[in-house]
Amino acid sequence: MLFSYYQETSLEQWINSKYQNCGLLDVEQHDIERIAEVFDIELVYAACPSFSDNEERVIFLNKHTDDVMARVIFFHELCHVLRHAGDQRSMPSLFKHAQEAEADQFVLYAAVPFYMFVKLPIPDRRNEAIPYIADTFRIPLDLAEQRLDQIQRRVLQGSLIAAAQEAERRQSEPEVQWSLETQRILSQLEKQLSSDKE
Repeated sequence: MLFSYYQETSLEQWINSKYQNCGLLDVEQHDIERIAEVFDIELVYAACPSFSDNEERVIFLNKHTDDVMARVIFFHELCHVLRHAGDQRSMPSLFKHAQEAEADQFVLYAAVPFYMFVKLPIPDRRNEAIPYIADTFRIPLDLAEQRLDQIQRRVLQGSLIAAAQEAERRQSEPEVQWSLETQRILSQLEKQLSSDKE
């Protein structure tokens, strides 16, 4: 199976391990209220901009945001709560940008966990697969497309690495040395086959 070539990043392994250890095993359990609960995070819907407080372990979501975008924002803020420390308003910009970059990458893994993805009957055709992923994981189409592309790139990369390793292994194997008698028989067989073709 092609998915066996997929290699998870350390960030992806981290969130998948956290999810699975908390019993989040399939798509039906993958709702933000349940995720917040298992990680002991307070989830507050309010008429304010969405943000999180990692020290207080609370995520505020704007109550007027549609459900699909609220999920994306939630996963972004979840990264801050679970993995980051400090107040971004008072940290150096490079550090803040690094946290934001990690949170953006985290969204892909947390919104569409690979171990859940591989259990699904993903359509072969891209124009069917993207809406299927978006609908199943309740995320925007562009995020579903981004995650599908990422998974396909990693599978391709893994298969190329495996093919290169196999080629290297074959090259390092000693060449078979046939006995003189076997070489004579093979030569005779080759002559017979070539004369049969004429």
